Amino acid sequence: MQNLKEALKKFDIKKTLVEYLYILVGSFILAFAITYFLNPIKISTGGVAGVGTVLYYIANIPLSITTLVINAVLFVFGYKTLHSGAVMKTVAGILFLSAALAITPIFGEYDKDILICSIFGGILVGLGVGLVVYKDGSTGGSDFAALIFHKIIPHISVATFILLIDSAVIIVSGIVFHDYTIMFYSVLSLYISSKVTDWVLVNGDHAKSVFIISKKHNEIADKIMRDMVRGVTGIYSKGCYSGEDNTMLMCIVRNKELPRLLQKVKEIDNSAFTIISNIMEVRGEGFKELNN
Repeated sequence: MQNLKEALKKFDIKKTLVEYLYILVGSFILAFAITYFLNPIKISTGGVAGVGTVLYYIANIPLSITTLVINAVLFVFGYKTLHSGAVMKTVAGILFLSAALAITPIFGEYDKDILICSIFGGILVGLGVGLVVYKDGSTGGSDFAALIFHKIIPHISVATFILLIDSAVIIVSGIVFHDYTIMFYSVLSLYISSKVTDWVLVNGDHAKSVFIISKKHNEIADKIMRDMVRGVTGIYSKGCYSGEDNTMLMCIVRNKELPRLLQKVKEIDNSAFTIISNIMEVRGEGFKELNN
């Protein structure tokens, strides 16, 4: 009973709703990319959606049914590979995607130019997958299958298995449709989607690391912590020319906070030596959570 009360106290309904909204929107974008751009010209970006495209043209099985059935089977075998917080999000992602695949055909389809379809389809697939994964969710597919295979053959990485599975699906689709042009554009679309997914996953966490060298380091640190509510770390330093001991400050801020930080430093010490560098991702208090 005590554990249940503690769990309820930690439960943040606003945060949970935002997470599931990301998964819902990402699933819809992914489904739209498949039904509007990719499926009409038989392009596959691998995974379950790629298998669904093949079955759609061979046996006229709706994509929504194929993805739901295959992902359900994969989930039964692979759910133990997920941590507890991701299980329900994965279930939601699978259901959202299947529902969206059933709905998005009402928007019609575009099949006038295979290059446009592969590029725009790849961008939207990457955006949709990125939004889902960003909140620790999944829509099933090749990543699930890769986790299962990795458990059987642990010396091969999950990323390698995903690449192998997606490549196999693309090759099979090219053979089934007797069209190597489709295979080429499928690879192009897969490449684009993977790059967009990577961009989505790191873009929200871009930040700046700022190193500040000043004799007024205590005043600067106090002002940053008080006015900006940002942590500051003091690092022992020694000037090789002057031979003086000093404390160098390190502070991590979001991009939009940098001008304000520099202004705070200037107010205390206009001659402070400041070093600024880019950070691709930050995890911890005040930024992305450690378990995301």
